[in-house]
Amino acid sequence: MFPAASQSTSSPSRSARASEVKEPARAKDSVLCAHCGASLAGAQGPYCCEGCKAVAEILRDRGLLRYYDLRGERGVPVAVAGPSRGAGEWLSLLEADLAQKSGLVPVQLDAQGLHCSGCVWLVDEMFRLTGARGRAITNPIRGTIDLFVTPAFPLRRFVEDIERLGYRLGPRRRNEVGSDLVLRMGICIALAMNAMIFAIALYVGVEDPKLYWLFHALAFGLSVAAFGVGGIVFVKSAVRALGSGLLHLDLPIALGLVLGYAGSAYSFFFDGARGAYFDTLTVFTALMLTGRFLRQRVLSKNRAQLLEDGGIEGLLARRIATVESGHERVEIVPVSRIEKGNTLLVSPGDVVPVAATLLDATASISLDWITGEAVPHHLDRGDSVLAGACAAGESAIRVRAEEPFEASALLELLRTPTVADREGESVSPFERVIARWWVVGVLVAAAIGFGSWLWVTHDVTRSLSIAIGLLVVTCPCAFGIATPLGQEIVLARLRKQGLLVRASRFLEKAASVTRIVFDKTGTLTTGELELADHGALLALAPDDRAVLYNLAARSSHPKSGALRNAVPTDDQRYEASLSAVEIRGAGVETVKDGRRFRLGSSAFVTEGADGAPSLVDLEGDVAFGVDGRVLATFRTDERLRPDARAEVDALRALGSEVLMLSGDREDRALEAADAAGIDRARVFAERTPEEKAAFIRETDRGDTLMIGDGINDSLAVVAAHCSGTPASGRTFLAARADFYLLTAGLRPVRLALLASRALKRTIRRNLTLSLTYNAIAIGLAYAGLMSPLVCAVFMPASSLLTIFHTTRSLAREGDSWTQ
Repeated sequence: MFPAASQSTSSPSRSARASEVKEPARAKDSVLCAHCGASLAGAQGPYCCEGCKAVAEILRDRGLLRYYDLRGERGVPVAVAGPSRGAGEWLSLLEADLAQKSGLVPVQLDAQGLHCSGCVWLVDEMFRLTGARGRAITNPIRGTIDLFVTPAFPLRRFVEDIERLGYRLGPRRRNEVGSDLVLRMGICIALAMNAMIFAIALYVGVEDPKLYWLFHALAFGLSVAAFGVGGIVFVKSAVRALGSGLLHLDLPIALGLVLGYAGSAYSFFFDGARGAYFDTLTVFTALMLTGRFLRQRVLSKNRAQLLEDGGIEGLLARRIATVESGHERVEIVPVSRIEKGNTLLVSPGDVVPVAATLLDATASISLDWITGEAVPHHLDRGDSVLAGACAAGESAIRVRAEEPFEASALLELLRTPTVADREGESVSPFERVIARWWVVGVLVAAAIGFGSWLWVTHDVTRSLSIAIGLLVVTCPCAFGIATPLGQEIVLARLRKQGLLVRASRFLEKAASVTRIVFDKTGTLTTGELELADHGALLALAPDDRAVLYNLAARSSHPKSGALRNAVPTDDQRYEASLSAVEIRGAGVETVKDGRRFRLGSSAFVTEGADGAPSLVDLEGDVAFGVDGRVLATFRTDERLRPDARAEVDALRALGSEVLMLSGDREDRALEAADAAGIDRARVFAERTPEEKAAFIRETDRGDTLMIGDGINDSLAVVAAHCSGTPASGRTFLAARADFYLLTAGLRPVRLALLASRALKRTIRRNLTLSLTYNAIAIGLAYAGLMSPLVCAVFMPASSLLTIFHTTRSLAREGDSWTQ
């Protein structure tokens, strides 16, 4: 819980200022969220989702509206607001470790959702409001929070307070990201600047022979240093790719650098440096490293926004063990240590990691993570619990493991390889084709130039100079720096729209997508239930609605939650003195003024009644009645994402086929499809994880985008051409998908497809410009006009041209996917 207002350390002036501010300035815009600035996308009110609304209210109530000033113009949508369920194990371990220490103790946390200086300020404020001694160091670039606290620090309260603001915390799993590339780039840029100083002196005409030789020697030394620091990066990458049987765009870059340096060194030692391109090669190396840095920067920043997937060892469980004294104690262990016969304590929101048997009298479990079925199941003692089921009640349950974890159905799903970049996997087919033809074309052109000049002039040195100049000037600058720049522009803009890309190849793969396959629960729908029709509720008498509200408020069932939210505000009068009893699997009842009110199944409501006492049609899945008479029945449906119907229509308008692939029952899948506007013929329900993956493999023609949210989708996600997922507390799938969403709606999916197509058009136009440039450069080289001075001007000019074209082209086409 948040500390009391009296504990706030905000200054009076700040508190006064906060009380005067009604909403951020963006709230006045009817199409943008008042909290994050994202498109409302069909949502009601000034907020795009309940998460943004909840966080905005907390900031206002706590006098923390300065966050909007520090954050800047736009923020990031809040996927989930409130403490996450199922985080007890890792937090309990940290608490236990902290209690055993003394003095100031470091506590390292990973954080999901940190993105700006406003986030840093919020974490500092929440730490200060605890009143504890110590400090908090927040790094939004790495997505980490480092605490230095005493054993008395209220760690759990601090974590829950931060998560109420829409962030997600977890144990430190991020590996320290080295600054090797940044260091190399900085050194090469410095070397290039110094090399150009000497080159300018040489180009304007240094007459003193000793000074001429000294400047060339210095340029040679700087170029060798640049090759050793930066050029070697491309050489190693090209060699690794060739060793794996792959062609990478680093190959023509590495080839040009190696041959260019070798030829220039030969010219320096044996030809008076007439054909040396040291300054051009040094500048080129710095440019290529800059391009490599741009390619990695946004992806690394996006990955830092998501909690790392701990894999199998990241899953913890509470195991009940019997000590020598005969007493029982609870120990937290990795799921890999679970054996058959172990008794497990499963907290609300936690996953049952193995097939088990329920030991308690009753329990409520959810299968949404493994089957996509949103409605919880009621179990009695002795019933079987599937591996991957989630405890859905308000209290912990006890189960007995019926298998070791090595035999669990979750094992294969959790071991699914990630779609993160690995050596060779980031090489696209398009890049392989370009690399192959570029290398062949450049070598053939250089050979022709060398042979032609040798045949005409019989001058080996001059002929070699022509070949070297051609190799240097034809390096793929456009793809080395302009393409990464275009990717950075697109990724940064998509991030502002609430879509974070993890895999470097996603933008290229998305350009060929023509089929979008949605999971149902948690993807097309929010996974929550809502009342399908308010007519029956409004037809009740106000006093009956008040009783209904009190019954629903005392039940943990999702259907009761849907009714509770649907009751008009005027009737939401909670009566603390009212005593209610919840009967698992049936409903909840209370006695008021001598009358027995019940909310639950129709059989439960009419139990004990004589004849046919119902006054209404018993259609619906929830009934409300008194003394055996049914006063009203209600039908609950899964709540669609706010823009699901509009986005499905918009995707079809783009020429895409939209399908639903679900593990839920067919009737529920068809109902959701009808609401979302998906053709029933394109709905495939009651599919297991293996069947989902088989469906994707059989139908994917290199054009399928799979979007799901549960572990039952993990095999299909990896099998698909590309994939995405809504961000959630469980990161197993989010860490395997190409992108993940932070918005309540699906609009960013369409924007990503539009952006990828715009980027593809820009890259192909850059290719045309590059081919034109190279044709001119080859012509000049064949004519003997390609000197180091011409190359020093010509090559940077081509790079600037492609950079200008990239930024202008994406800015011009950006209106369709940034508004």
